[in-house]
Amino acid sequence: MMLLPCDYYDSKTAVLFCRADSAKLCISCDQHVHSANALSLKHVRSQICNNCRNEPATVRYATNNLVLCNDCDSDTHNSSTIASSLHTHHRLHGFSGCPPALEIAAALGIELKFNSNYNSGSGNTSSSRKESGSCRRWRIRRARCR
Repeated sequence: MMLLPCDYYDSKTAVLFCRADSAKLCISCDQHVHSANALSLKHVRSQICNNCRNEPATVRYATNNLVLCNDCDSDTHNSSTIASSLHTHHRLHGFSGCPPALEIAAALGIELKFNSNYNSGSGNTSSSRKESGSCRRWRIRRARCR
């Protein structure tokens, strides 16, 4: 699968989609952009669909950690060979605010690579970077499909 470049810093891989900004962002750039002001903190972001790479994911399949948007999920359910192996799934909801990068990564089931030369404009994440006190308001919502 081809990696999707971050709209803000194209040498990084985009994993989040912000519908309000129509932007695909890496975790570091998402934090930079969405900690800018109170209005951007309200933007709901979601993981990007693993299949089409264009829409926010709405469902996660537990078997292989595959995340799909509504359209790709419908296509998967219409394919009987794939649907039977992907029956255990959870509905995904976006998050708002500015959670720490490690918490976003853990919630999305991805691993962060750290760079000790962190610069807020570089799109890199550092293990020595302290989270900003202004970035404490956040919410990640999850629900289970019935």
